[in-house]
Amino acid sequence: MTMFGMIGEIMFIPLIFILSIFLALAARKRIMRKTVFVEVDENLKDLGPREFFYNILKIERAANPIYCIEIFLLIVDTVYILFGGYLEYLKELEFVKEYPDFSISPITSVLIKFGIPIFLWFVILFLLLFALFMRKKENKRIFKMLDDLDEGNLLTYAKEDFINSDRIVGTGIMLQSDLKLGNRYLFCVYPAYIIPYSWIYDVKVDKFLSRGGNYYSLKFTLNKSFDSIQIFFAKKNIAEKARDFILKK
Repeated sequence: MTMFGMIGEIMFIPLIFILSIFLALAARKRIMRKTVFVEVDENLKDLGPREFFYNILKIERAANPIYCIEIFLLIVDTVYILFGGYLEYLKELEFVKEYPDFSISPITSVLIKFGIPIFLWFVILFLLLFALFMRKKENKRIFKMLDDLDEGNLLTYAKEDFINSDRIVGTGIMLQSDLKLGNRYLFCVYPAYIIPYSWIYDVKVDKFLSRGGNYYSLKFTLNKSFDSIQIFFAKKNIAEKARDFILKK
């Protein structure tokens, strides 16, 4: 019983970590899906094209569940390490008093037992800081993309196309949104892209090998930009159908 109790204490934070991240990713996927299907607040639809797209594409809209979970885990892990570690330290002191010849110090015993939670604390902190850094970088890119489209007077037509189109292509990728193929534009909520078909010079399907299986991507060559754009798919036939539709436009 004591052994199972020790295992439970050691695995408590890792299990909470895994469950919380899974729930956050599921919530994020749901938000992206609702955005693709234009299940958004009516007040958003009343905004001008630029404000409309920035509000639905800004990274924190879909990433808020991730931020909240990371902050929650950081707090829980901190409390667990401080209070649990202190209680464990008191136990170890009593043990050392009873067995003074025991070679391992109380602090060393606590660090060994709480090694996984301490390691996860640094991992969570790194992920949170990295996410905040990427939010700033990605929102800057989205802002520039909207500037480029606005300069060409393309955002008004893009908003109409986004709202009216019901042509959705599932990518099958957990970390990425589905595609929306409008009559004149391609839309991706995450990573955020609005691509006029008239800007697309060529689209290729590339294959990627990984331990989890094969993935495929649409690699876009644009005549208005030198930036490389890739959108990933779980299935080759879906990627090819999307490519064929885009090239016909």
